[in-house]
Amino acid sequence: MSKEIIMLTQLDEGGNNPKSGLFEKPLWELEFADRETRILGKPKMEEYISKAYNNTVHHFNKRISQLLDERKIIQWSIVFIDHQDVLLSTKELCNMLYLGHQRKDEEKYKALDEKLAKRGTPQNEALFHPYKPNPYPYLAKEREELDRLREVAMAKNEEENQDIIRGEY
Repeated sequence: MSKEIIMLTQLDEGGNNPKSGLFEKPLWELEFADRETRILGKPKMEEYISKAYNNTVHHFNKRISQLLDERKIIQWSIVFIDHQDVLLSTKELCNMLYLGHQRKDEEKYKALDEKLAKRGTPQNEALFHPYKPNPYPYLAKEREELDRLREVAMAKNEEENQDIIRGEY
């Protein structure tokens, strides 16, 4: 299940990717609502952004704009392979990463459900016929008569064997 991302930090100095163990520069540190952190490499970031937009990411990067009053604004520039581009704030990028992770989970579970559904169906229909609720509908009257006679016999047996029912053998 996906968790809400509350903070995204780009680690410009890089480091070892936790999944591959290889050195990557840069890495991104995600902080979740439960204060858990996770480090992602560029391929995972691109994958989650691509899933969120249903469009393949060509590249993305962090842009820092300095305003006249010396404040800095962090923006994320995302360019897709069809040359569309998007400029996001850090909070918007966190929301898109969250959405991309949810969609990836949905695809994974959908594929698993399809695999399980396939496994449940028989391979050969000649060997496995579909269930028929009443294979002999013309015998319905006979079935009702047998059920009635069975009930009468059980009631008669119960009357005759009261001592056994009470446990007095």
